[in-house]
Amino acid sequence: MLGQENKLSEAITTWKEAWPRAQKVWSDYVKLREPIWCETDVLAQKEGMSGSFAMIRLNDHRIVIDMSKVIDNQLEDCALQVLAHEIGHHIYTPANLKDNALVIGKIRWSLVDLDSEAPFVANLYEDLLINDRLQRSNGLDMVGVYQKLNKKIKFSKIWTLYMRTYEYLWRLDRGVLAEDLSLHTDVIDADASIMASLIRSYSKRWIEGAGRFAAMMYPYLMDQKETELAKKRILILLDTQDAGKNGGIIPGMTEVDVDTIYGVIDPRSEAMGKDALMEVTALSGLVNKEGGVGPEQRYLGPGVYIDLMQQVNPDTDEQALLNNYYKEIALPYLIDFPIENKSQQLHTLPEGMDVWDMGDSVDEIDWVQTAIYAAQIFPGINTLKRVYGPSGDEDETLTPLDVYIGIDCSGSMVNPKERFSWPVLAATIIALSALRAGSRVMGCLSGEPGSFLQNDDYEKKEREVLTVITSYL
Repeated sequence: MLGQENKLSEAITTWKEAWPRAQKVWSDYVKLREPIWCETDVLAQKEGMSGSFAMIRLNDHRIVIDMSKVIDNQLEDCALQVLAHEIGHHIYTPANLKDNALVIGKIRWSLVDLDSEAPFVANLYEDLLINDRLQRSNGLDMVGVYQKLNKKIKFSKIWTLYMRTYEYLWRLDRGVLAEDLSLHTDVIDADASIMASLIRSYSKRWIEGAGRFAAMMYPYLMDQKETELAKKRILILLDTQDAGKNGGIIPGMTEVDVDTIYGVIDPRSEAMGKDALMEVTALSGLVNKEGGVGPEQRYLGPGVYIDLMQQVNPDTDEQALLNNYYKEIALPYLIDFPIENKSQQLHTLPEGMDVWDMGDSVDEIDWVQTAIYAAQIFPGINTLKRVYGPSGDEDETLTPLDVYIGIDCSGSMVNPKERFSWPVLAATIIALSALRAGSRVMGCLSGEPGSFLQNDDYEKKEREVLTVITSYL
């Protein structure tokens, strides 16, 4: 036990010493906080790790290392390679929360009914990009890292394809990394060759190449049992699957990027000069080439959007995502909300005396003041009247109107979480316009007889109002 503790302490010391050098691999100007060194699996789990020996967090730009797993996998002398790899995730790919969401979104289009595997595919793709740069441009021994890891990984078709791709990238002999030769086939060999070319071609435009990479992976993911088994075997290497956790809601993800759809390319067909736009795009039913749903058919369906954003950030609240979905679509269409002009009702106060002339009303004459002022009274000459003025400044008050929004939520209406709803969008536009003007809003859903949902009172809180408007009975 004491020997294990000494080994752990020495490993942590070695890795801490390697940290400054790992940053310089990328640039002299890279400044990241030192990784969180977890001495046990329990501490690693508290930091959000779920089986890997290293991971990144994009919400606070941290790296977490499970040192107990480092020792278990005999990686004590691979500190520079591993740390440089994790730094690469922060400054190269995915680098930030928005790009992480974009690449997962692009990959989903190529996976169609297997879009739940998008974070897994994104992790494999990003690792290839980073490792190729570290091995080829920076001279780090990434081959040695995988040779150590492969001792504990049982090979599958997916992992054979992946290792064979590295062999093509780094001009290694067959079997140096793809060690289980029994799984080698001509198809895997050809696909690995294409994937290696793809990684090199899109190293600087990696978001654009994500759809093509996913298209290459698609046939290997179709056997769900084999995919799940492969993921379990290489779980220790999956360091970005939860990178966006606790990162909040990423703005700007509701709109369909048409370039993404046309980027759903199968490089196999592309290499043979065929029409490379994958047929799966047309079969998916999620969107056509001209757009999606909503205004000008420019937006993802609400269900697709929620699935995507929960893959990007598994902790995101579904209702918050639904509110944000309709809000982002509504924002370009907000209106000037009616405001009521109210003049202040002021009291009049006597301010002094003035001469009453023949054109004034007789009842305006102040006979007492006139008698005091003149011994003989000559109407229009020395008759006096009292002058009155307002008790304050006469200002106009602009008062926004409170608004009550009722939505039919009977059985004939669609669930706005599953399908795009025009009535809900219209209600969201009105509600946000009113709230922007300072109004209070009450939303109400009326369903079958006796069934309704509404705000407790007129609200100025956006979340409470939108939560009612986007709900469904």
